[in-house]
Amino acid sequence: MDFFFVEYRDPLFGLIVLTALVFIIASSHYIWRIFASKDQKSKLDRFVKKFEINSTHQQILKNANLSIENLNFLAQIFTKSGEFEKAVGIYLIALQKSNEANQKEFIFFSLAQVYLKAGFLERSVEALLNALKIKARNKESLKLLKIVYLKLKDYDKVLDVLECLFELGENIYAEKALIKALKTQASSKEQEQKVKEILALSKDNEYILRLCFLYYKDKLTQMPKFENVIDLLNECKNPLNLEDEKYHEFFYAKNLSTKSIPIKNHKLKILKILNDNELSANLSFTYVCNNCKNQNPLFFYHCPFCYEFGKCEIYYEVKA
Repeated sequence: MDFFFVEYRDPLFGLIVLTALVFIIASSHYIWRIFASKDQKSKLDRFVKKFEINSTHQQILKNANLSIENLNFLAQIFTKSGEFEKAVGIYLIALQKSNEANQKEFIFFSLAQVYLKAGFLERSVEALLNALKIKARNKESLKLLKIVYLKLKDYDKVLDVLECLFELGENIYAEKALIKALKTQASSKEQEQKVKEILALSKDNEYILRLCFLYYKDKLTQMPKFENVIDLLNECKNPLNLEDEKYHEFFYAKNLSTKSIPIKNHKLKILKILNDNELSANLSFTYVCNNCKNQNPLFFYHCPFCYEFGKCEIYYEVKA
């Protein structure tokens, strides 16, 4: 057994053994890096070939001495103009030309955005998973992946991504409850059971309360805040929740409530005056993201531009 203990032998022998071990480890690491690099390049080539679109313009761009920044800029121009096929082709060329991991991550993310806009959801998922292989703790990639899975109605995977975002410090509780409600609504359960489960999730959650107001208004025991459902109230033909002052003001301004009350909201006051003068006034709505300030014609839980959750604010104006 003494053979294995270097201290009982010549110190020079121990030094030789140590040097040999270091050499073996370094050589093994170098060989592993070579094979890993070849494997990564092989996977990248397979990804590019899977979605590559052959064209004369692409061959010109491949041979051109353009930097990654130039290619990204060109792809963004085509994306903004709606020429998604050309944008995809340029991003694939950029992928082949890029050597740095952070460049590849950015290109995969940009490619996923283009695929999402073009409606190729599965391709978008594949591009995002490649981006996350390079940098797993990228919040932007995870948030976009969540949106794509949501569009695919794969609620289990959305919940998995939310758990990843929770580990990165994101507050996911309200959003997680909404996804569970959407999953329940899309399930094959009996309607009564669906309503029961969704209502159980709705307590103090304005997003689920809006969902319930839209589909299960008669079952609600807690009404959503007036500001969060004013656009849905505008479609109501009968007054409801008149115990709430804001609700009452709204239905009185629409001449759906006969009980006279002072109207504090100046827009509703104008609406009331116009309706009293038989000018058939109504409200028009726009939906603005508080995060990126972009407008959308329809209500959203997740902003279609910056993908943030719960940032939709409803703006309304009186129109005659």
